[in-house]
Amino acid sequence: MVVGFALLFAAGIFQGSFGLGYKNYKPFSWAAFWGIYCLLCMVTVIGVAWIQVPSLPEFIKYYKILPVFCGMLWGISAVGFSKAIDKIGMSMVYGISMGISTIVGSVMPMILNSALPVGSDAVKLYIGLILTVIGVIIITVAGVKRDGGAKGSALGYLLSILSGLGSGAMNIGFNGSEVLGYELMALDYSQLAISAVKWLPVLVGGCIMGMIWCICELFIRKEWYTVKLKGSAVRSAKLFIVSMIWYAALLLYGLSIIILGEKYSSVGWILFNALALIISTAWGLKTGEWRNHSKKLLFIGCAVLIAAWMFI
Repeated sequence: MVVGFALLFAAGIFQGSFGLGYKNYKPFSWAAFWGIYCLLCMVTVIGVAWIQVPSLPEFIKYYKILPVFCGMLWGISAVGFSKAIDKIGMSMVYGISMGISTIVGSVMPMILNSALPVGSDAVKLYIGLILTVIGVIIITVAGVKRDGGAKGSALGYLLSILSGLGSGAMNIGFNGSEVLGYELMALDYSQLAISAVKWLPVLVGGCIMGMIWCICELFIRKEWYTVKLKGSAVRSAKLFIVSMIWYAALLLYGLSIIILGEKYSSVGWILFNALALIISTAWGLKTGEWRNHSKKLLFIGCAVLIAAWMFI
């Protein structure tokens, strides 16, 4: 169990850090940057899964529609996540997105598995959910005060909310691959291999949706030329590193849940997001997103979210 929580802790650190790679994507246009990033992520996801399970094509028959569908929802919402960081900053987006993701990603698996708590445990759950909503509202108000109604901010908040919904769907999709996980376990594959293959339909589905969006935007805006600008090769190499950090977060999260047991999937998702929120807030402060602005409401909002997740 100690190993499982240690991996969960490491996953949260990676999850809270990969957004740094979204803050600067020049010389690419946004669509070129996100399209290349999605492609690199997909190559990474498929490559690791195939290395871990050389006979990967034989297990495609065990995949279900739910994980792929959840991945597609996440892929669309991830577009919003990236654009939101561009508009309102990393600490704001993580606060709003992770708060909503926690509700969706932790409660929906309970509903789908008919495992909603009763009695005093149900009271704790509902208190936690209410506090989560309050925390998200406080963080949003903090951002509105900081930005002073700046152009694009309202859209940034809306995209953050949508990205939280999609991010929560990821955990639902991961849990939807349980049959595949049991099959690999029966064949004595490693826990790392099981995590990689369970994530595959969710992440590939999301990456494909992201690439489709970007291809359409590149054609509409006629921005294909940005992939040939000076510095694009260096930026692509940096994006590959970002994709590895992003995937490491999810891979380690999946590995931790496999070690701890499926019953920890809801609680694990909460802790995963809580730590990511703390790390991303620290990075936001470090990179000057709140320079010359009051941080009081931001800290209060984060504290309320963490308290809420302890109830949940």
